Order: sequence, then C-alpha cells, then structure tokens
Amino acid sequence: MRTVKTLVTVWQPSTRKRDDVLADDELQAAVPAGVELHFLEPGQKLSEHLAGVEVLYGPVPEKDLAKADSLRWIQLNSTGADAMLYDAFIKSGIKLTTLGGAITDTVAEHALVLLFALARNVHLQRDLQREKTWRPLTGTEIGGMKLGILGFGRIGRAIAARAHGFGMEILAVDANPVNKPDFVRALWGLDRVPDLFRQSNALICVVPKTPATSRMISAEQLALMPRGSFIVNVGRGGVIDEGALVAAVRSGHLGGVGLDVTEVEPLPADSPLWNEPNILLTAHSAGFTKNLREKKTRWFADNLARYIRGEPLQGLVDPARGY
Repeated sequence: MRTVKTLVTVWQPSTRKRDDVLADDELQAAVPAGVELHFLEPGQKLSEHLAGVEVLYGPVPEKDLAKADSLRWIQLNSTGADAMLYDAFIKSGIKLTTLGGAITDTVAEHALVLLFALARNVHLQRDLQREKTWRPLTGTEIGGMKLGILGFGRIGRAIAARAHGFGMEILAVDANPVNKPDFVRALWGLDRVPDLFRQSNALICVVPKTPATSRMISAEQLALMPRGSFIVNVGRGGVIDEGALVAAVRSGHLGGVGLDVTEVEPLPADSPLWNEPNILLTAHSAGFTKNLREKKTRWFADNLARYIRGEPLQGLVDPARGY
C-alpha cells in the first residue's frame, strides 16, 4: 500500500480540546492504514511544511499554493468553500471537500429553533424575564405556516423533513431543482425566487457564499414577503443585504429575523443588528454540538479511506460553482 502524506492544520492538543477542531489522539486512532499523518504545530508556518503533502486538512492561502507541489486533495474544516475559491485554486485541479454532511442535522435543527423562537416570541419573553415582567405575548402558529427554503441541498432537505413533521407547507428553490420529496409542495429553479418570497410567510436561507449569491436577498425581495413574515439565515453572511434587513424589521414588514451568520464576523460592536429586539443572533454556531469534534474526525477518516481506495469523496465541491 502506498503512503499518503497528510498534514492537519486545524487541531488542538488533547489538553485544549474544542468542539470545532480535531484532536490529534482521536484522529490518529481513526485514520486508515497507509496514511502518514502530520500535525502543524502552533507557531509553525504552513508554507514551510507543504512540500510532499498529498492531503491537507484545512485551507491553504493563495500565496502558498505554489509550494504545495504534491497536493491532490484539501478537506476543509467547515461547510463553506469560499475560502478556497481564488483563481489559482480553481484552475489547479486539486479536489476540495467540506464537512457539510457531518453537521447537516445540527444546522437544520438550529434553523428551526431560530424560526420557532421568533414565531412564539421566546426572544422577547426572555427580555421580559430579565425585567421580571409577567406579560403574555401573542405568537404565530407553526402548523400551517408556509415555509420557503432557499437552497435545497443536504441542509435544506433536512430542514424540510423536520418542518413537515410540524405540519408546515413547504416550498423550495434550488439551482438544481431535482428529486422533490412528496411532502414538499413545490421545488423550483432560481427563476422562481420572487414566487418563493411572495408565497412564504417564513423563509430559511441555506445558500452558499459565491459571487452569484452576494446580497441576492435585497430590499426588493424582502418587500415581496407578506407583512409580518420571518427570515432565518444559517447559510452564509453577505447573502442578505443587512441594511435592507434592519429597515424591514424596523418598519414592521418583517416580524422577526434569525441570523446565525453575518456579512462581517465577528459582528462589529457598532452593527445595528445587535440592538433590534426582533433580530435574534447566534454566533455562527449552528453546527456546534458537544460531539462535533468526533463527527468531524469520523468524516475525515472516512474520506481518507475513500481517497486511498479511489472511491468518490463525501462533500466534494465544484470549485467553478463554489459549492
């Protein structure tokens, strides 16, 4: 069996474990035979350790790509691929995979948690709790709500399956509208985005960040939604025009907004998103659960085994499309 030199750039020693990275001991135990595993130590420069590396866990900056003389595959430590979508990489022919499939269910759950919290005013009740004020608030019923899903990949489909269980009517738009589940009323192409906004009183955005999706949700699209509608974004920041979003919330046109991602992260202290009572923020944490590190480790180890056997990789990205 040939040896595959693999370099992991995102990890923590076992004494400093975090849920969003890999641990060296766990990965060492999980990788298949034939993998020569190396870890980039704190303080070491990636550019000095790329020579001879065939598989890389973590991104490589454009300035260092030429030094990766043997690189054949990059496994990212994230669901988004935008960090690698520079011209030199797109033209390189190097395979690129994300960890999207490892956290599909958790992100889908988080999206619905945000939506349900908004619909039932949990965020506002929490504010009243802090004030020790007992005041019932009128919420919106979940069952029968028309839910639009913008982006019907793994996560979008997982959201739809769960929403169906709550009695929601589901509409979806995707760049590749195929294999519509029976419980989804309509699955449309991108030309039907305006219809999705018009017919949805709740919308969950799960699209990747690409040049084509930058601020694709503008004031014009928001104005199409029924008054009092909800929007949740668990995809990527920058897909929604945040100025237009704030204006729509302040005017009452939108009943509430849930954001796990923002255009600039961490969110600057002077952002108006912080202070709007009907905007519910989480810190890009939709995929973070107590077993996230184990899921990522298993995903990467399985992909390594697939790579060695010459089988298709999980989470493969088309660099030209950006997802």
